[in-house]
Amino acid sequence: MQKRRAVAVGLETFLPTATDDSLGSQRLSFGPQIFGVLFAPFGIKGALIAPAYQHKFSVYEDDDLKDLHQGLIDVFLLWTSTDKQWWVLLDPQFILDYEEDVEFGLIDAEFGTMLDRFIGKQGHSVYVRPSIGFGRDRLTDGSIEVGYKIVW
Repeated sequence: MQKRRAVAVGLETFLPTATDDSLGSQRLSFGPQIFGVLFAPFGIKGALIAPAYQHKFSVYEDDDLKDLHQGLIDVFLLWTSTDKQWWVLLDPQFILDYEEDVEFGLIDAEFGTMLDRFIGKQGHSVYVRPSIGFGRDRLTDGSIEVGYKIVW
């Protein structure tokens, strides 16, 4: 790879599926985001650093529900094995809740593997992602996520 830099933009959509504020939002909201990506930083093969900013906001007004208006600053630190079958991701995040005027953070560590060699299909993976919360206004002390992804 000659140029080891990239910029990526995206849009996440958050559906109103939470039954409690601690589980997410009860509001339909959007989260446009922008990433800067540095591939093989400091000459480390299989690694990347991707600082990002996302701005989450509620789509419509509703007097019965809390508005969502947050900024999310995070830095993805990723390392993949040379065969691209295993990865480790460290993701410190800092959340600025403009609506509630609070600040807090999370540190996630993801460990995952591709399932290609086990199921004979490309792009299937599993991961575990423990996290800890920090800051006076944190919503949680910690959590663990276990997931399945299909990557195209």
